[in-house]
Amino acid sequence: MTRMDDIIDKVLNDETRYAAILDLTKTPLYCDEMVIRYCENNACGKYDANWTCPPGVGKFEDCKKEIEKYSKVLVFRSEYRIEKWYDYQRTEETLALHQANVRRVRDLIPEEIGDHLVLSGGGCVYCKECAYIRREPCKYPETAIPPVEAYGIDIFRFTMKNNIKYGSPEGEMYYFGMVLFN
Repeated sequence: MTRMDDIIDKVLNDETRYAAILDLTKTPLYCDEMVIRYCENNACGKYDANWTCPPGVGKFEDCKKEIEKYSKVLVFRSEYRIEKWYDYQRTEETLALHQANVRRVRDLIPEEIGDHLVLSGGGCVYCKECAYIRREPCKYPETAIPPVEAYGIDIFRFTMKNNIKYGSPEGEMYYFGMVLFN
């Protein structure tokens, strides 16, 4: 029987240099509605414009209940070179690369794991313009992956409490992905 531990080596690659499975009964995810408040400030431009982001993803209480169903998390970090922090185009490119990496990891999950939830850093960028803007259904629901922030997960606090490197050194951009499971 394949277990999540068995895929760690496959998760790691040139983009993903960190991956670990943590027990959520010993190290909580730190969900906080304040994270959603940051989303409402719309710094990334996806608030009320993307099915995977608030409010399209659902109410904070419902998202929190969803993640509380799980007892383990595979957390991983994608790393990319970026010359200038203010290079919006390169930032969007690296976000798209990260989300493709999250989908790659999602495809590694063995069927026997059963129910699980996959989350990514940043709102979905699969489509150039999300159908949410026109209040139409998502065109690719099997591809869209919600961001950790949309579920109220304080990724900064989570990484700090678990001694996971969070901040990107100059010239690099880091994004996190998660697979919650039992």
